[in-house]
Amino acid sequence: MALIINAKPKSNIHDSGYFRLCSNELIASLLQACHATVISNGTELEKFIRKYSIYKIVEKKEKMKKDGTPYASPQYVKGTEPTFDTVIEYYNNNKNAYFPKIRISRECLEQVGIKLSSKKNIELDGVWVKDGKIYVTEIKEGASLDTKKSDGEIKMFKLLSELFNYYNVNPDFFIVLWNLNDINDASIKSIEAVDYIITGADFSEIVKLDFIKLNKERQSDASINEKYIIEEMREIVKEYDETNS
Repeated sequence: MALIINAKPKSNIHDSGYFRLCSNELIASLLQACHATVISNGTELEKFIRKYSIYKIVEKKEKMKKDGTPYASPQYVKGTEPTFDTVIEYYNNNKNAYFPKIRISRECLEQVGIKLSSKKNIELDGVWVKDGKIYVTEIKEGASLDTKKSDGEIKMFKLLSELFNYYNVNPDFFIVLWNLNDINDASIKSIEAVDYIITGADFSEIVKLDFIKLNKERQSDASINEKYIIEEMREIVKEYDETNS
């Protein structure tokens, strides 16, 4: 899991809904940090998937300093970002790979007669090329999916299906609910989305991720978060008692 102590919200806590909720700066700051950390868990999960992938990872190349260390704010080598054509190339050459991020441009879609009405491009959470098959994914850290997001992602999948079919490729599309234990327990409000839902464990089996080991490593941060929250709560109670005594 991501660490709460690393959450660094930039906005003034007094302008936040957290402060309006309780009018207590320490409580508001803790609530805000916890919320920010929960949101960042999705990005953190992507890093672990990248770490545990047994296949070649294809992504844009990061620039390094002269001493071989990365920049504090990542910089990338221009022209190294993988494209849709890169995915097709790996597929045609029967080469297994994992693409953590793929951006498909409007131009790429329009070249084959597909119109993208609202966005300049489509961004995917992950594309896997494995044993002559392509898996296109949207990965969610939680165990549920709201209607608005699921409808948008299904629409995107349908556009991508048209694109892949133009190249005689028939991929599998998945909305991966990483922490969903049983597909029958999924909280899905969109009927159409049900056909795309898969648990993190089941998807990990398909692409050979060590689901148990990956989650165990992620969970190791939970005890650190627990200790941090308790310490912050003690400070909150201490200040409250001093102020109201």
